[in-house]
Amino acid sequence: MDWKWFIINFVVLMVVFVGVTIAVIKRTLFSSTDSALKKLDAELAKANAKQAELTRKLKEADEELQRRQKEAVELADRMRNDAEEESKNEKEKIITKAREESEEIIAKAQNAKEKIRHDLEKEIDTRVIKLGTRILNEILSSNAKETFNNQLSEEFLQKLENVDMSRISPDIKEAELISLLPVKDDLKDKFASIIEKKLGRKISLATKVDETIGGGVILKFGSMALDGSLQSLIREAGVKLQEEVDVR
Repeated sequence: MDWKWFIINFVVLMVVFVGVTIAVIKRTLFSSTDSALKKLDAELAKANAKQAELTRKLKEADEELQRRQKEAVELADRMRNDAEEESKNEKEKIITKAREESEEIIAKAQNAKEKIRHDLEKEIDTRVIKLGTRILNEILSSNAKETFNNQLSEEFLQKLENVDMSRISPDIKEAELISLLPVKDDLKDKFASIIEKKLGRKISLATKVDETIGGGVILKFGSMALDGSLQSLIREAGVKLQEEVDVR
């Protein structure tokens, strides 16, 4: 009887012990699980916060990228516009320089043309004058030629009275009298007298015959010449006539 009671008490005791143990274990497990869940929630909250922060940074990075892309496009547009403007200015400079060079070339060509024309006209005038004087010498008789030459010489001698000879250098000691025909002594003396009077000193006067002058005389003091020849008279008359034609 005692053993049965003992066994029953032992069994009851064991059941109670096991129940308490199970309750303690269960409570411990629940406590650990709750703590683990709380930690998990905390970690999840941190993860969500990091995710939100990452999302925010990604958004900011995307906005910054868009801003930089916009700035890059604007910079490229400005650079293109600047390049186009610079190219336009450079083109204008090249065109302006080319135009100036072309105008300079045209001006030089025009000047060269005018010079050639002037030289040609001068050469033609010279030939015409020489031909005219030659024709005149051919058609005039010896007496008429001498009379004509003397007349031109006398007229030049009269004009010489009013000629300014102050430009003749004091170093000039000799003059040359060029004529179509040999100069007679009395005419030579008249020229020498006027020259001495004008210069205030005596000058040795040499004579020379040159049939190409057509008539009259040329008085030379070194490189300086006083031209009273028929050639000079024809040339002056031609210039005067040309001026009158140009005015009309």
